[in-house]
Amino acid sequence: MRRVGGEMEAKRGEAFSYMTDSGRSSLRLILRSGLKSKRFLVPDFLCKVILDVLDEAGVSYSFYGIKDDLSIDKKTISGGKFDVFYSINYFGQRNKIPAQVTGDKIVIEDYAFSPLLPERPSGVKRWVTFNSLRKISPLADGSLLRSSFELSGGLVKKQEPPFSKLKYDAKEIKYKYLFEHKFSENRYLALFKKAEGLLDRQKEIYGISGRSLFGLLDFYANLDREYSIRRRNFEALRDCLKRDSINAVKDYHSFFVLTVDKRDELREYLFSKKTFLPVHWPRIEGLENGLYDRAISIPVDSRYSRGDMAGVARLINGFYK
Repeated sequence: MRRVGGEMEAKRGEAFSYMTDSGRSSLRLILRSGLKSKRFLVPDFLCKVILDVLDEAGVSYSFYGIKDDLSIDKKTISGGKFDVFYSINYFGQRNKIPAQVTGDKIVIEDYAFSPLLPERPSGVKRWVTFNSLRKISPLADGSLLRSSFELSGGLVKKQEPPFSKLKYDAKEIKYKYLFEHKFSENRYLALFKKAEGLLDRQKEIYGISGRSLFGLLDFYANLDREYSIRRRNFEALRDCLKRDSINAVKDYHSFFVLTVDKRDELREYLFSKKTFLPVHWPRIEGLENGLYDRAISIPVDSRYSRGDMAGVARLINGFYK
């Protein structure tokens, strides 16, 4: 008979785990844990914040190509001219690490658009991954980070990030504006802008706020329901739109992403119909990837119904008639 009772045992996992206030703080933690002197290979379709953080740390980097379907252009990966391969999970699409990224390379998987972090890719020895919870949940801050090697966790400040409270204030005012007809739209937009300014100026690494930590528990408790609604909304768009999503989502549907002609004109038209679709990401000077000018994203989270998705599809289809 096996031993019964006492405290539960726990096996030491293969990965080290950390929590920060944002994806950019997680990237700073990685860089400040001995990677600043490494040569990075990064995709040519990415958020400028990534390059800002690399530049801030004085990191040397070059680019590889991302195709129109968000897959990696393997022909653009140079042999041994890099130490760290930076891969992005594009809106739920995880690309396979190319064979050119041999076992002595470090791999960073940016999982900004997923609530759950992946397992280490087969054949990769040194690996780290992180997400950005504020991009795919109601949380104002938070990032989970997992690494196959130990990072300098002592760099993470115990205080709550200064921008978080402002974000939550803005979120509450937006809720009251939408559902209780209080305040004005400009009130919460100004707070969001101020909070983003604080985040942009922040160079320290903070931990997740207490409010977001408890919000995260609620979010995960309802994650199966969230998955189901997002999948339903994604499929509704696929059924109603006269064009397909370009991202091959396997699990968590964060956005329905498509490429269109006259993208900016479409956005202006949708603005006039009170439909505000995000662009990922604004063009970065010097990078020629056409996705910067043609990609547009439709959120599919649980705020929306199949009817909402059908309405957005009608507007887009109507614009291109």
